[in-house]
Amino acid sequence: MAHGGKVYEYADTHGIDLASVLDFSANINPLGPPQRVLVAIERALPHVVHYPDARHFAVKEVVARAHGLRASSVLCGNGATEVMELVFRAVRPSRTFVLNPAFSEYADIARRVGSMPTALSLTRADGAWSLPLEALDRQLQPGHLVVINTPHNPTSSVWPWPTLKACVERWCGRGVFVVIDESFIDFLPDGREISAIADAAVAERLFVVRSATKIYSIPGLRFGFGVGHEEFVREIERNRDGWSVNALAQAAACAAYEDAAFLEATHRWLEEEKVYLENTWGADMRLIWHAPGANFFLVDFRSTEVAQKVVQALVEQGIFCRRCDDFQGLGARYVRFAIRSHADNVRLRQAVADAMDGLDRSIP
Repeated sequence: MAHGGKVYEYADTHGIDLASVLDFSANINPLGPPQRVLVAIERALPHVVHYPDARHFAVKEVVARAHGLRASSVLCGNGATEVMELVFRAVRPSRTFVLNPAFSEYADIARRVGSMPTALSLTRADGAWSLPLEALDRQLQPGHLVVINTPHNPTSSVWPWPTLKACVERWCGRGVFVVIDESFIDFLPDGREISAIADAAVAERLFVVRSATKIYSIPGLRFGFGVGHEEFVREIERNRDGWSVNALAQAAACAAYEDAAFLEATHRWLEEEKVYLENTWGADMRLIWHAPGANFFLVDFRSTEVAQKVVQALVEQGIFCRRCDDFQGLGARYVRFAIRSHADNVRLRQAVADAMDGLDRSIP
């Protein structure tokens, strides 16, 4: 799966004015950016005459304090994708296991560092998606790397760290490197309790990746961070371009990770919207709705034809969603939608319902 949120390309392709595009393809928090982040960016503007702090000193301290870590265990990057690439370059795995459906960048990064990507599929029973832990256990060897994404994109499934810890520790003990992508975990009220971040700070072959982009609504600035053993982080720092994280992004991240009230407001908003989605999408028997763990959800329209017609109806209204044609293990009948403001969610639901009602009437 390639990246969503390409609103400029979408507007050009469909001849739509950018200002009128309603983007459900990228799960950006509709409550942000936080006001204190905008203030921090404005205050930092005079500093663009200087090179940014290549040590990322201030933002590392803030991130570490927010998560109960030592700053020496924190690695900052120009978005979570850069953090992940820095890790791959340091590990140089002989083989990288990717669990499909998955973000295509995992395999792309593996190829860029000379690692052979190997795909395994999530298992599915009674509508729930599960990790193929037994299959991984049989195949993982020393020098391999496996990426686990939780909350998972695009299914929005959540696999808490306590349920994975025993398997992961066993793999690490036999020479496997494990990367856990927790880019969306901040959307969960219990995110701290189910995160692997504390163990990653002390384990030699475990690394956790986080993103500020979606939760704090700053995709145009790009900031992500990772947590690993301090010796591993130091090794990466010695062989990277520290200036890739610009001064405005560092200032924004400092303000964001000190704003606990914004996270609390986000959790309240998302829980309220999940109830609305359950009562609308979840009650529509014409489709299969996968209840969201994070701030996006997956819909199976049961047929490619229906999905294509619904998406076309949305295009005509300037509504941009994430088709899943290029997800291995899914296909064209699946569509992923972000969760936005209540008014936007109502508009999306009505547009989809109208399109499906029209299809129903066209069937003799």
